[in-house]
This record gives sequence, structure tokens and C-alpha cells, in this order.
Amino acid sequence: MTKAAVEQSVTGYLFSLYGTSVRYVAESPLLVAPVHELLRYFRRDSLEESAALTLYFHAVQERAEIPLTMSSSARQLSFGTGAAVGDRRETGLLYKVIQDEGRWIADFCDVGVLVMDGSQGRADGYLIKPETLHVNVIEYLFHLALTDLFRHRGLYTIHAAALEKHGRGILISGNSGRGKTTSSISLLRSGYRYLSDDHPLIQDAGVHVEVLPFPTKMNVTETTIAFFPELLDVLDPAPHPGSHKRSFHVEDLYPTSGGERCRPAMVLFPHVVDACHSHLERISKRQALELLLPQALLVFDPEVARREFQILVKLARQVDCYRLHFGRDMPDLPNLITPLLEQAR
Repeated sequence: MTKAAVEQSVTGYLFSLYGTSVRYVAESPLLVAPVHELLRYFRRDSLEESAALTLYFHAVQERAEIPLTMSSSARQLSFGTGAAVGDRRETGLLYKVIQDEGRWIADFCDVGVLVMDGSQGRADGYLIKPETLHVNVIEYLFHLALTDLFRHRGLYTIHAAALEKHGRGILISGNSGRGKTTSSISLLRSGYRYLSDDHPLIQDAGVHVEVLPFPTKMNVTETTIAFFPELLDVLDPAPHPGSHKRSFHVEDLYPTSGGERCRPAMVLFPHVVDACHSHLERISKRQALELLLPQALLVFDPEVARREFQILVKLARQVDCYRLHFGRDMPDLPNLITPLLEQAR
């Protein structure tokens, strides 16, 4: 039986995210659980039509088993590490990105290779000895491939926490250690609803940009736990291997916390300061855009990058933008934020 026939005969796992259907096929059980955890809220038993996106993840034991061939026109676009990919998926993986006739290839050396073809709605992942990889690495690689395919369908992601209250959204954007998750928990316990801890989806809705929920486990440090001791009742027993963070499902602590897609009204850029009280500093739309751009994942397709830039410009124009100087009064943050959110356009 040919490879194409084998792929056709495998049902795979089905998901649906905001009108985009996804089929995931994994040859190894080791590659299934991390994806089910990432997309647990979007799992479907069946789809009304054929999946728009298909991702195949293959387990191999040696790099030589990866069936990757490239044309003479292939060119390297980027190289580096995956250390700055978001609070949930810091990996430190060495990588290089190669463009080859409409595909882009992310080569993670001894970990594996991703091959993405956005125009065809297909991604292939080849993971070397997945039994030796931490589940966070498998989840990260799948998420990277999925978000690249999403861009070609008008769905984009940004490194930010996202919450909603009475149909108005808040994005809390910034690098790890700036206080995004702590800010989110402070707002959640006062009645805000949860959209995402790290990578919400954003979409152009015509006259404005919408933020769409992408809920995942929330990861917290011991410092954050000290401010909110109720977290101890729901946290995983131990930190992730190689990490100082523990995680929990938000709905286990805040049962009514699930938010809906909404129009964002405010974006905050937090950083922790040594002060008794937190305060907000209004910033310009241009400043906000400059801070938002590094929080979008790398895009190598010029046309896709242009569309994503336009969406970020529209987002910055429609929201009120603040730098949050986050002091030691963390549980009182809603008293500072909520009145401004209610006044927002």
C-alpha cells in the first residue's frame, strides 16, 4: 500500500476551531496525548465536511529516516533557538528555517523537522525518538505547525493572556516574568472570564478585530501561588521537569470562567515594580504597536506577514493602551482595571 493510501485509510483525530476543521494523524501514541491536551476544548467526534487542515506527525528513530528532499532553489531564512516562544513553551531548541517552493521547513536538528505547506493546508512533523521528548516539546512543535496553517485561513495568534468581562476583552501582552499570569488570576477571581493564558487567536472581523478563546492549562510560579493560596487546591503536584512552574485547569478553580469571542477594548503591557501600589500609564497607539509586534510569532510568507501586520495595526487603533506598573497590591488589580474597561470604547 502506498503512503498516500495509508494516510487516506487512517481516520485520525478531529477538531474544529472557529469554522476551521482540523484532522490530526499520529502514527505513535506518544504523539497523541500532548495534542489532545492542547486542543481538549475543540475535540470533535465527527465533522460535517472534510477537514480544511491536516497535520501528520510521524515518529522516527533516526534523522536519516525523515523523507525530506529539497530543490536547488531552497534557501535558509532564519536560525536561532526557540527560547522566546512564550511562557508555556520555552524550549531552547536550535532551529533553522528553510523556504523551498512554497513550503517552509523548520529543522530542529536532533529533535525533528516540520514541513508546512499553507496553500495546501498540510503540515508534516517528523519527531526523532519521541519517547525521549518532553510532552511540552511535542505540544510546542504541533502548535507551531498549526498556527502557521491558521495564518493562511485568517486566524492569527499573539503572545498574550486574554480575558473578557461583559463582552469586552483585555489582552495582557509581554515576555515571561512580566506579570501576565498573575494579572490574569487577579482578574479571574473577581469575575473576569478566561480566554487564554498565552496564545489567544485574533481575527479580522471587518470594522474591528476580534479575540477568540484558545484556553489551555495556566502555568504559575511559586511567587504567584503565594499571592493566591487557593491555587494549591487545584495545581498539579509537581513542576514540569526542567521548569519552575506548576499548572492547573482554570475551570477547576473558577467554574464559570469560560469566556466567549469578543472585541478587545484594552491592552496592557505589564512589568513588575518595587512599589506598594500598581498604576497605569497611558501610551500611544504607535507605542502599543511597537510593543505588540515582537509578540507575534515569526512569519516568513510576505503576503501573510502583510495581512498580520494590518490586523495588529487595526488592533492597536481600536483598544485603549496602557503600560501596567505592577506593584505588590496584586489581588487589588481589578479595582484599577475594571473602571477603565467599563469606560472603554
